[in-house]
Amino acid sequence: MRYISVNKNKIGNFIALAGLVLLLALAGCSSATKTVKLKINSQPEGAYIVYKVSGKEIPCAGEWIYLGNTPFRGVHQFNEDDLENADKITLKVMRHGYTDQIIEWDGQGFWDEAEEKGVIFWTPELIPANKN
Repeated sequence: MRYISVNKNKIGNFIALAGLVLLLALAGCSSATKTVKLKINSQPEGAYIVYKVSGKEIPCAGEWIYLGNTPFRGVHQFNEDDLENADKITLKVMRHGYTDQIIEWDGQGFWDEAEEKGVIFWTPELIPANKN
């Protein structure tokens, strides 16, 4: 068996340099996020909450994304570029036997409301489907 002598200091320097290059590359590719507090209730409680972001340059544009059930208290991180490029941000609450309730903003309006009030707060009153 033959052993090769390797300077451990050079390997350590190489690994540190490679890690730094990878970190810088990833940092350059990521965009900033904006954290939005959400408080969503419904009457009656227990409705499903979904949202979608619509726009030309938005990944997964127009796809409904599940947030949780009412009452919902939480935060969600949005990609800053997605908010700026969004044509529309839609929240929807749904419960079997009731008419879906929807609220919409443009991207900038959504962020402005979140910043101004500190939270996106919404409490729709669900209407039984047979009373439309």
